[in-house]
Amino acid sequence: MQNYLQVEGLIVQRLKDQLEEIRVLSSWGTPVIHEEAELPPTVIIFLEEDKPGPVQGNQQKVEQTWLCLVVVRDAESDAGALISRVINTVVGWTPDRATFKPFQRTQSVYSPDYSPNGIFYFPLAFQTSFIFKN
Repeated sequence: MQNYLQVEGLIVQRLKDQLEEIRVLSSWGTPVIHEEAELPPTVIIFLEEDKPGPVQGNQQKVEQTWLCLVVVRDAESDAGALISRVINTVVGWTPDRATFKPFQRTQSVYSPDYSPNGIFYFPLAFQTSFIFKN
């Protein structure tokens, strides 16, 4: 594997292809997200968790949890449909069958949140795994 974080770009591209009218961005986590009035609706992708398993010979199973943070202005009218679309786009999808296991929805360490600026955040976590060869 040439790029340990390669699945991030694949998730971004899949969401852009399936959610053409929604902005999709990458981030390094919630502390670096810049809240702007024009931000919603957006889906922001970042690595939530990286769990390497035991080394076996020259390889190691790695489980990665990727967060798709759904950002909307109106939770009541905008959130539900966009959340469903993101889940339907990612769950069961295999970015590269030779490398990754299909994505499954998993519990996020983040909770839904609301900012004083009137922006709602809904975290959706998805997990995949792959074998990393040393």
